[in-house]
Amino acid sequence: MAALLLGGAAIAGAVTVQQGGLRITALAQLKPYKLPRKGTAPIAVFIAGHLQNAEGGVPPQLQELTIEVNKHGLLQSRGLAVCEIPQVQPASTQRALSDCGDALIGSGQFWAHIVLPDQGAYPSQGRLLIFNGRKAGKPVLLAHIYTSHPFNSSFVIPFSIRHVSKGPYGTELHASLPQALGSWGYLDRIKLTLKRKYTYKGRQLSYFNAGCPAPGKAPRTSFPLAYAEFSFAGRAPMGATVNKTCGVSE
Repeated sequence: MAALLLGGAAIAGAVTVQQGGLRITALAQLKPYKLPRKGTAPIAVFIAGHLQNAEGGVPPQLQELTIEVNKHGLLQSRGLAVCEIPQVQPASTQRALSDCGDALIGSGQFWAHIVLPDQGAYPSQGRLLIFNGRKAGKPVLLAHIYTSHPFNSSFVIPFSIRHVSKGPYGTELHASLPQALGSWGYLDRIKLTLKRKYTYKGRQLSYFNAGCPAPGKAPRTSFPLAYAEFSFAGRAPMGATVNKTCGVSE
């Protein structure tokens, strides 16, 4: 079982789990701090994740990633432009923005290792873009990554979106990474800001929305913002819950 290491960073929305020699750190922050007790308001979300081999070297390849989001969070895409996978795969960051910029809902950076047979591991770094997308007629999030080192490469990771009614969570995002990155892409670290406001039929809307479900007249409350489960080949899955505190804006 993963040992949960909670320290001072946990207050800021960070959590670290370790299983054997593999350590995962996840961080999530919301802005603004104060939100409606009832209903939702537009938010921006900052996410960071780091995979580390505590014994050194390249961490094992992430096979699947599942993220469950608190039920008081709402993903709203009505009227927002939609991006299809062929528009951004293959594509540089500039071309992806040119073809699907109207569907952009987040951006950031990624760090990875490219492992080639008989050639060792090459560190790589590049841009990460998130688009409102569609695959096989269903809504998805499309994570587009592009790097020019050690050579020009682009990948698209589709995240399926599913509504759930499991405890405190209401939305599940799921991705299979080897299908997107190939057998030689090893993701190490990401930093990402999710934020998008847009206008539809004269109304100002936001893709990311949330409320603060403080009970009674309490001015603030703590809640599980998200649960993330990481799956690797030949290992038991590792899970981490990120907790947050919000204040009531009313």
